[in-house]
Amino acid sequence: MTSAFHGRIASPVVVPTDCWYAVATSAGVGRELTAIRAVGRPVVLFRSVDGTAIALEDRCAHRAYPLSAGTLDGDLVRCGLCGFTYDAQGQCVSVPTQARVPFGAFVEAYPVRESDGLVWVWFGEPGRARLHRLPELPWLSDPAWATVSGERDVAASFLLLHENFADVTQVPFVAPDISPAVLGAAPPPLDVTVSETRVSLRREFPPARMPAWQAALIGRAPEEEFATVQEGFLLSPAVWVDHWDVALDDATWVRLRFTQLVTPIDERTSRLLWAVSRNFAVADAAATADLSVMFADYYRRVLVAMETAQSVIDRDGPGREVNVNSDVVGLKIREIVEALLAEEGL
Repeated sequence: MTSAFHGRIASPVVVPTDCWYAVATSAGVGRELTAIRAVGRPVVLFRSVDGTAIALEDRCAHRAYPLSAGTLDGDLVRCGLCGFTYDAQGQCVSVPTQARVPFGAFVEAYPVRESDGLVWVWFGEPGRARLHRLPELPWLSDPAWATVSGERDVAASFLLLHENFADVTQVPFVAPDISPAVLGAAPPPLDVTVSETRVSLRREFPPARMPAWQAALIGRAPEEEFATVQEGFLLSPAVWVDHWDVALDDATWVRLRFTQLVTPIDERTSRLLWAVSRNFAVADAAATADLSVMFADYYRRVLVAMETAQSVIDRDGPGREVNVNSDVVGLKIREIVEALLAEEGL
């Protein structure tokens, strides 16, 4: 899809815009008009008659009224206040009071792509969208994996969320009941790799017990110990992924993927789409149901903690910070985001 706006709209909030944000699941976008906010902008999502996902500015060019409060007729969106009607490219094609459409009557049409069951939207310079690949998350759509997922708007900044996801040493304190045993001891050294826009980490943990739920699902005794490899990846300002791979004694690997998709709503609130994928007990529907509840509760606890931290920052300012070794990746994420903002002139 091409944008109806031939230039750059300045971001109303100070967050990176030159990246693809996963604003919704594919299943969550249909033939109804759905309003969201992303990077400080009102957006209306819907599908065209041929099934293509569309993202338009959710504000009529005539008056301050959301298009999402109007009607969808074929591929045309009609404002519920004044009747201005827009096509899927954001161009106004008719107005009820005159035959000629007034000059400048359009709304922004954002580039959209779909992949791995997600709707990705580009809010930066439209011409740059084709230069950026979507993050690859194949386990979300691969039938060899089973996934549980959820979404939530969070009263915490996108950067605060990314820094938290990058530091798994906090998990035993937020969710001790499901934390892997390997996090109960001093973590092994971090291997960190940094590029201009990405950062990754790797740890190799010595043999330890798996979480009880995981051992039960693969039919192993809870006291058995196995080596674990953890890898984490900032794929873009929109995506943090954790890999947890356990090496069994028969040379097979039990793998988990934690996918965190973060879209800033504004500087202090975010939308999180989370998913936990596994390559074991894939056909066990009861296990999937149980894990859905367990991980929904886990993310609820994490996000409540992040909202508490954001409220402290909002009330008392950033304050003084004392950093430790496990903070190195979070600090690198800050540097990457600052560099991206500088490149965008924000």
